[in-house]
Amino acid sequence: MKPVSSLVRTSLPMLAILGIGVMACTQSNGGGGAGSGGTTNPSGGSGGSVSGGGTLGSGGEATGSGGKATGSGGSVSRGGTPGSGGQATGSGGKATGSGGSASRGGTPGSGGQATGSGGETTGSGGRATGRGGATTGDGGQVTGTGGSRRGSGGSTADAGSGNADAAAKEDTGTPTQGDFDVEHHLSSDEDPKAPGTIGIVSWALAAGTVSQAHIEFGLDTSYGMNAPVDLELAEGRFRTLLLGMKPDHTYHFRIVAVADGATYASDDYTIQTGPPLSNSLVSVRKFNVINEAAREPGFIVASYWTGTGSSVAFIIDRDGDIVWWHNFALSGSGMTGDGGICRARMSADGKHMWMVVSSNKGGLIRSVGMDSLDEVAYQGTVASHDITPVEGATMAYLDYGEKDCNSIFEIDPKGTPREVVEASDFITGGGMCHGNALRYSQKEDMYTYSEVSSGIYVIDRKTGKLQWKLTDKVSASSWGGANHGHHLLDNSLLLFANKGGSNASAVFEYALDGKKIMSYDSGRSAQNLGDVQRLPGGNTLVSYSNSQSYIHEIDENQKLVLEIDLGAGGPSLGYVLWRPSLYGPPPDIGL
Repeated sequence: MKPVSSLVRTSLPMLAILGIGVMACTQSNGGGGAGSGGTTNPSGGSGGSVSGGGTLGSGGEATGSGGKATGSGGSVSRGGTPGSGGQATGSGGKATGSGGSASRGGTPGSGGQATGSGGETTGSGGRATGRGGATTGDGGQVTGTGGSRRGSGGSTADAGSGNADAAAKEDTGTPTQGDFDVEHHLSSDEDPKAPGTIGIVSWALAAGTVSQAHIEFGLDTSYGMNAPVDLELAEGRFRTLLLGMKPDHTYHFRIVAVADGATYASDDYTIQTGPPLSNSLVSVRKFNVINEAAREPGFIVASYWTGTGSSVAFIIDRDGDIVWWHNFALSGSGMTGDGGICRARMSADGKHMWMVVSSNKGGLIRSVGMDSLDEVAYQGTVASHDITPVEGATMAYLDYGEKDCNSIFEIDPKGTPREVVEASDFITGGGMCHGNALRYSQKEDMYTYSEVSSGIYVIDRKTGKLQWKLTDKVSASSWGGANHGHHLLDNSLLLFANKGGSNASAVFEYALDGKKIMSYDSGRSAQNLGDVQRLPGGNTLVSYSNSQSYIHEIDENQKLVLEIDLGAGGPSLGYVLWRPSLYGPPPDIGL
């Protein structure tokens, strides 16, 4: 492998502080015997043609082999010239080659020495030009295996390790070292405003057609994290992002790819991440793990909708470190401008971060790739409060450009919005129509829509028709008559009730017949926003906005297992979302 060095890392300058204020939604809103190399007689081991390696005493009997079941001594289909025993520098052949078949070890004088005759363990197997052995080469001892237990004539997967370009011809399940061309750098090397925690790996493999691949990465060579590879090529190379890395750390990574049925692995590379996000913009004041065994570690996508840092979407990892961020190009403050970021959400394909503002006048939808480069503003969109992934790159959002009611629109990165649900069709009876939260359920193919004072509505995505509403099952007074975040499950509905607690906010879970299953009142409150999400393991995530910017994780008995203080008394937290990783679809649309 030729050494590949990363680009020079530049440090990330301090981002400008933005003061964004006021309110969003209020409550009104072997190779041959001694002297033989092998005939084509299958009674012996390899050292000959595909079907065998020679006469008895050349290839091997059942007690030892020089290679794999299909083994040969030299090229893919042959053990080399007659009478091969294997040279240390070129015996055994390619990955499928060996000094004898797996079922034949040979009488004395076949099979190979214990240290490898179909290829020395330290470097046999050979390149494509390797020979199967000298004409006078002997086979070795009766008990010789010719290399590894798999009879490869060397290492488990290569028929002789030590060659960077030894190529396996079948997928053995163990990666073979392949000829990778790898380049890597940080997003901040391309744009100093981008995080230095995002790795960009560009690579190619000189071995057949790649059918699947991933990158293993982590703080040491045990890795622990996986980045799936998008198999679409750009100028003949694959491009993969390493997401979720901590600031100011050295990370290791290697590429694992399958090409033409064989699995290959690259060398180990290192990448040094850049500095953290400035605490003057966003900080985690306190990350208090109360019960490590009971919590569900993952990533939390968040934003502020008022105050300092309200133009920044950010991601917190399982240890409370901010590992991703993007400072969106918002303008104005409070209700007169964009406001802050009410919701930041990744698309279902995991390729983009989208956001909508908090202003009741609405604002442009914006998105950026997860490399935090090339932000896009979608002209003509008037969105506010919430946006949710649907499928692939498609997102749905609450449109604030209509006079009658805040309907549900869908949009993709091409930027053409379309109305899919007309909210005024089911929210009637006068008064205001103020949509303030939106989710999508993939199982039911339904949207759930929160209107601030009239409850939660479940709507068919295909038809745009109302299926049922929560007030058909339970009175709004049961949860205090004001609601925001919610999560539709298979047999129940979770909602954040702004007035549902004793002088505070609460979370309620109702069965689909209206029976209350559980409630959670922590004594904390959010007049605006507030969110709730059921996690895959059964815990529940609760977030509080306004001056109490806290995130709680509670177990199935409503016991607090994690509390995150995101600046209580300062900026107001927007909606949040938990994810197990930063790749693929979010879990909430599947629960």
